[in-house]
Amino acid sequence: MKAKFGIHWFRQDLRIENNPSLISLSEKVQQVIPIYIFDTNQRIGSVSKWWLEKSISSLSLNISKHGGKLNIFMGQPEKIISSIIKEEKFDLFSWNRLYDPYSINRDTKIKSLISTAKIECESHNGYLLNEPWNIKNKSGSFFKVFTPYWRNCDQVIKSNKLKKNNVKICFAKIKINKEINIEELNLTTNNKKWLKKIEKNWHPGEINAQKKLKLYILDKANNYSNGRDRPDKDFTSKLSPHLHFGEISPFQVYHDIQNDKKINILNKNKFLAELGWRDFSYNLLYHYPTMISKPIQNKFNKFPWIKNNKHLNLWQKGITGIPIVDAGMRQLYKTGWMHNRVRMIVGSFLTKNLLLHWKHGEEWFFDTLVDADVGSNSAGWQWISGCGADASPYFRIFNPILQGQKFDPNGDYVREFVPELKKIPTKYIHNPWQMPLIDQETYKFKIGENYPSPVVDLKETRERALSAFKTIN
Repeated sequence: MKAKFGIHWFRQDLRIENNPSLISLSEKVQQVIPIYIFDTNQRIGSVSKWWLEKSISSLSLNISKHGGKLNIFMGQPEKIISSIIKEEKFDLFSWNRLYDPYSINRDTKIKSLISTAKIECESHNGYLLNEPWNIKNKSGSFFKVFTPYWRNCDQVIKSNKLKKNNVKICFAKIKINKEINIEELNLTTNNKKWLKKIEKNWHPGEINAQKKLKLYILDKANNYSNGRDRPDKDFTSKLSPHLHFGEISPFQVYHDIQNDKKINILNKNKFLAELGWRDFSYNLLYHYPTMISKPIQNKFNKFPWIKNNKHLNLWQKGITGIPIVDAGMRQLYKTGWMHNRVRMIVGSFLTKNLLLHWKHGEEWFFDTLVDADVGSNSAGWQWISGCGADASPYFRIFNPILQGQKFDPNGDYVREFVPELKKIPTKYIHNPWQMPLIDQETYKFKIGENYPSPVVDLKETRERALSAFKTIN
């Protein structure tokens, strides 16, 4: 016989469908009491707060349509859950696991608290394709290089079937003491003007995540291998924020792409490998819990980074005088997102041409990206700066002119986000400072007035970066 009540604690799994904790709980209890706790001690960026508010609103509405009520709290989860245990009668407590150091430490304490109260507590994997401790090499250790990691990870996933809701989820319409309204979280009180711009580009929530996946498979997925590096084309899925907030299951994304007959094998493999990078990032974070703030390669603790707030500010605002870099940074601030190829270009420019610490980039991205994710963000910045486990070699310094010419050949991406350059001939769109004065007069465009001169010399700073790298070897 089923127990009467069980609590599901929503975290980064803001969905009802394909939610392992909800499925398991519904098999064991008659009604699920859903709760969400905004953890005031957990790191979250400004744009992520906006997305979270919209996503919680969507989830709350969805739960109410299923006959239940989402109880929302704000504060320290350990204290809030302790209070719920004392006041409410229920038999099970369940959630989907998270893998960052803060969440692991917090959840371990809460699990102990619940168990001490003689309440059954369980947790599930609803966030990753494979958990960090599952994929090991032949020596029994974890993988530090992506390619062999993904080869093993991919085989494991293919043998697992997507577990769908085979039981009816019955949500309880119970109001728990001290629960609050979504508005009381005050997630978007600040930066309202900026966030209004972000809002034009995104539609958070589980229903919209499902729509986006279906449309992507229908219209764009079969162009992924060729189009994924082109910021001037719209061939990426933009599912990353939906995955981060758990509005859609990574298992569903994997299986829907894998099983679609219209997508050829090359496009499938390229897309699924990118999904694999998300898992690999958490594989690294789990085994290198300090990588959010410290380099995985210890020798980079001695790297001679430069402190230059002026250069950092110009980079953040997208006025470095390097068109592809400025376009990327302005796309980020305008839309809350940046194309992955351009993320690598702006990251290389910050850490190698400007020689600024990668942590500055990690923090800016974390605050301004809709898909700001503690695992992917820190792994990405360690990769591009050369200090990670499976990093791009430090001496691989992207030339932003050549990158722009190759991946934005007509300059459409630059012209969209750097309108000062709209009338510039394509020949000079990625290097306008090299345009002869006579052409500048023809196009009524003057470097230094209509658009800034490059903040640094690309060739000189490349040599400076290589010299700095030699000092730690």
